[in-house]
Amino acid sequence: MNTAKIDLHLHLDGSLNMHWAWQTAVKRGVVAPECTFEQYYDQMHRTNFKTREEGFKRFDFPIAILQTREDLREGTYTLIRDLNDQGLIYAEIRFAPQQHMLEGLTQLETIEAVLEGVHAAEKDFPDITCGLICCMMHKGERAAFNEKLNFDTIDAADIFYKRGERIALDLAGYENTGPFMDYAPLFEKARALNIPYTIHAGEMGDGSHVPEARFFVSTKVVTAKAQMGAWRIGHGINCVQDPAWLKELADKQIPTEVCVGSNVKEERNYAAHPVREMFKAGVKITINTDNMNFSKTSLANEHNQLRAIGFTTDDLIQFTYNAVDAAFCDEATKSKLREKLAAEGIKR
Repeated sequence: MNTAKIDLHLHLDGSLNMHWAWQTAVKRGVVAPECTFEQYYDQMHRTNFKTREEGFKRFDFPIAILQTREDLREGTYTLIRDLNDQGLIYAEIRFAPQQHMLEGLTQLETIEAVLEGVHAAEKDFPDITCGLICCMMHKGERAAFNEKLNFDTIDAADIFYKRGERIALDLAGYENTGPFMDYAPLFEKARALNIPYTIHAGEMGDGSHVPEARFFVSTKVVTAKAQMGAWRIGHGINCVQDPAWLKELADKQIPTEVCVGSNVKEERNYAAHPVREMFKAGVKITINTDNMNFSKTSLANEHNQLRAIGFTTDDLIQFTYNAVDAAFCDEATKSKLREKLAAEGIKR
């Protein structure tokens, strides 16, 4: 499987084309004019953080580059060009509109700029189709800290969703900031508007976040006291902390956006990642990159690493078809994706 791959969990700021990002950082004064590409590369790949919270702040560096319509558009375009070169046929790119307002843009304008990049890239590279996931954010110690900004993200996304754009929502950021269920009202509104969503859960935080964010079977709007009703779970790997959580995820067949390379360290290698335990339990897995720059990875590398720890080509094919099933796009698009996979000899 060297071509026809699908990535459902890919952050724009963490996956920018490195050379473009360096040039833009110099041009915008994010780094000193004398900053070399090698120095910029080292900064992007820095790993010697004392705490996870400190490491999370590394996103501030690429986010500082993406504060104008031009840079949001061009950053998105060059990323999709790279994904096309890597053989991807579908990707869902996510970013947090509220993180890109430092120079006066509104959330609506940031989404519009990214979509311009998506549309331009899809025109120039017709072999790849892309969706956009707008992230709400964990910030501060409580959900109330940036609640208005998060509701504004939903409102802005809804405008484009109603226009027929491939738009979905997410809750991202540092997962341990405040009680997880305090964010439930955001998903009540998203569900009422029928906007699909995923939730980062069980990556950095307690594994109990996974059942809290589990799929809500009823068609009724969820309440703040109920589970948040995610269509998919971002990461979800800490579900292995409790056999009941793992079983529930498997039994309900809620798609998980597993990003193995993003969640391994020197002391926690690919073989030690929970993906094998999740697979053995029957969890519906998709394989993704998360942040290609920070993890020094690509989807091809992720597949190669999974082969090295015992996954078969048939397993990887199943993960890819799982991604088609879970994608936030219409059935016509999914049918075309399946046809492309079949044309590549990738059949389940």
